[in-house]
Amino acid sequence: MGKLFGTDGIRGQANRYPMTVEIAQALGLAITYILSQNTDNSKKIVVIGKDTRQSGDMLEAALSSGLCAGGYDVIQVGIVPTPAVAYLTKFFDADAGFVISASHNPAQDNGIKVFGADGYKMPDQLEADIESCLLSKSYENYTPDECGLIFDESEARHVYIDNVIESIPQQKMKNLSVVVDCANGAAATVVGDIFDAFDMSLEIIHDDTDGDKPINENCGAMDTRSLQSTVIENKADLGIAFDGDADRLVLCDHKGEPLNGDHILAICGQYLIQTNRLPQNTLVATQYSNMGLDDSIQKCGGKVIRVLNGDRYVIEKMRAEGLMLGGEASGHMIFHEQTTTGDGLIAALQILNIMQETRQPLAQLKQCISFYPQVTKNVTVKEKKDLQSLPEVMNQINEVNKKLGTDGRTLIRYSGTENKVRIMIEGKDKEKITEYAERIAKEIQIQIGI
Repeated sequence: MGKLFGTDGIRGQANRYPMTVEIAQALGLAITYILSQNTDNSKKIVVIGKDTRQSGDMLEAALSSGLCAGGYDVIQVGIVPTPAVAYLTKFFDADAGFVISASHNPAQDNGIKVFGADGYKMPDQLEADIESCLLSKSYENYTPDECGLIFDESEARHVYIDNVIESIPQQKMKNLSVVVDCANGAAATVVGDIFDAFDMSLEIIHDDTDGDKPINENCGAMDTRSLQSTVIENKADLGIAFDGDADRLVLCDHKGEPLNGDHILAICGQYLIQTNRLPQNTLVATQYSNMGLDDSIQKCGGKVIRVLNGDRYVIEKMRAEGLMLGGEASGHMIFHEQTTTGDGLIAALQILNIMQETRQPLAQLKQCISFYPQVTKNVTVKEKKDLQSLPEVMNQINEVNKKLGTDGRTLIRYSGTENKVRIMIEGKDKEKITEYAERIAKEIQIQIGI
């Protein structure tokens, strides 16, 4: 068996390792064993939510059986966004929360991610302990005296809905017309109740929840073409697209032009700084955010801290530094006063509130950020040698970094899933950075390319 946990839980094709019934059940047992070792005053309660994938029922049943066999009661909250599970884990005073979802992946995939009792994603070390227990089958000697029970609490989504509604000042938005794309995913169970509370003009598309229309297929945050055309056709003020589990979003303005996570961070960051509501005038982004974000925030006296890719690392830095706003270019947005993880619904309301407060359309708000040109290249390699051990490659990289100075940057790393080096160069001059990328790619090809 190979490694199970990736950067966002366990993920893969349903009914194929590791997303099998056997692994899901064993995971339930392994987690109860580890929790019994690490949790004081345990309530022996866990929460499970899922998205709309047809394999969700199968994996939920298997995971629940393993958890119950380990002596834990299981509260099943049905089809809800990932951030709803994080919130409900705290609401029910549970020891852990589980989301059965593969987020933006195709419908044939599925996954399991785990939240701790505090509503934050489980730390890397605890995930490693769980994985070690599962793979070594240490849980096989764990036999609690009592089995757990399963409780259907699908109506608990309304607790989350109320929390999202309360995340911004209560006001009517009758002057706003919005199109929302639910990606045929988890957002469809909550969007209507949330947006209707603000009395705006609303059209919802791709809101199937029974799995007949595949999640994320030609819709949602991964494919905004139908959202853009619907916004233009309806003459709406903006469009909002969620991914399958609604922990992230992308937008389009009234002209159908798309906005990514960097746009959203810039708009929200500038607004919060200007209204004296951003702690330390600082937000957190990842190494994949465009340098234009730094310029945008610096213009109004703020600062951007960068971390490794992954919303778990964004929130870790926010917690460590006492910060309120963070996110990724992909659309994961964390408003730490309201949530413990990426929440597309809360982020959407924040944008709508800014539009309402400033009386500015999204097309005008997005002008607060100008993006640097980027060039990316991939080089297929025969082995993943440490680039630091290749002096000729490092000489090229260092030379490029010297020429870029403060007007650009390089990001060069191995793919996590393929034998490829990914080269990204950002700078003000597209022609020059293209030349730099080709130079580095050529040297990598000479040294370790196929």
